[in-house]
Amino acid sequence: MLVAIDGPAGSGKSSVARAVAAELGFIDLNTGAAYRAVALLALREGLDLEDGPALADVARRVGLDGDGARVDGAAVREQDLRTPEVAAAASKVSARPEVRGVLLCVQREAARKARERGGAVVEGRDIGTVVLPGADLKVFLQAAPEERARRRAHQTGREAELDRIREAIKKRDRQDSERQTSPLKPAPDAVILDTTTLELEEVVSRVLDLARGLQKGA
Repeated sequence: MLVAIDGPAGSGKSSVARAVAAELGFIDLNTGAAYRAVALLALREGLDLEDGPALADVARRVGLDGDGARVDGAAVREQDLRTPEVAAAASKVSARPEVRGVLLCVQREAARKARERGGAVVEGRDIGTVVLPGADLKVFLQAAPEERARRRAHQTGREAELDRIREAIKKRDRQDSERQTSPLKPAPDAVILDTTTLELEEVVSRVLDLARGLQKGA
């Protein structure tokens, strides 16, 4: 079984996907880690973030599995992928169609291997619409920008930067929804969950109910 979880920054994708995967005994695939890995490499190697072909070459060195992103076969530390600088670069990198084309294959191959091992929860911004349009369950998480900014600030210990984080999230929303290649939007058959007023456990419970309902009907 493949479960696709999409949504904008701060909507709870990673936390929900991780918890749902653990409950179902599935592999958790965070596709955003692959884009961050490309961004990290590009920054380290001083690449122009507008140079699509050069970024695509870097993307070919990136892999993805249940342990996160890999570069040249080696695991990348999560803390290296979560810096503000990498996040800002990932926003630009992810808009390049050359990069998305390379990582599309990486993501699909990771999902295929995970499905063979029992199943996966795959989270990102275009999983249900582009990466895995045939996923068994598609969920699109959304929440008010103010709440998403509050969550991100709390998660990173940057409460004093709440205003800046809120503006960064709004900017990322515009970039993700307006880009020509794989814009952020719910799949036509996705279940849309607004998590603004919900606790993490409530969201996880709802997604689990949907997934287990499909398992029983299979």
